[in-house]
Amino acid sequence: MIDFVCGEVHAIYSSSICIKCGSFGVNVFVPIKVVSKVKRGDSIFLYTQLIIPPEGTPNIYGFENIEERNLFNLLIKIPKVGSKTALSILSHFDVEQIKTIVSSKDIDSLSLVPGLGRKLSERVIFELRSRIRLEESLEKRELVEVLESLGYKRKDILASIKDLDVRTMGFEDAV
Repeated sequence: MIDFVCGEVHAIYSSSICIKCGSFGVNVFVPIKVVSKVKRGDSIFLYTQLIIPPEGTPNIYGFENIEERNLFNLLIKIPKVGSKTALSILSHFDVEQIKTIVSSKDIDSLSLVPGLGRKLSERVIFELRSRIRLEESLEKRELVEVLESLGYKRKDILASIKDLDVRTMGFEDAV
């Protein structure tokens, strides 16, 4: 897998950018916000995801941070949501906005994304609710294990991290 790409912006297209890496150029599909803020000659670093469809051309998708890439990977696992639709969602909303939309079940806002109707928006929200909760519970479980290994009692740990949001504050700060 290509974990990241860094280099100089060589060309800018409507939904992708060409990054000069050494002596070759890599075409990376990115959210519209990235296309709109880069200029030719800028240095750029993107976390990437390589998608190899059963038929067709492999594509590389680029993201400004790991959270965006992780959300992209969650989105493409949802039936009827392909990589282009997932990228379109990330072009319209940042990670925090999507989490807010999912937690408040705001189907109307998500339906504004081209390629998403009301039914698919409902499905996306339903699927993401369970997957985002699962990720958060895994992080809290890891936090409990670390604190237990440091000698704290499980009962005290659970009481103190009950309202803690590990994702926003970072794992080290949570410890």
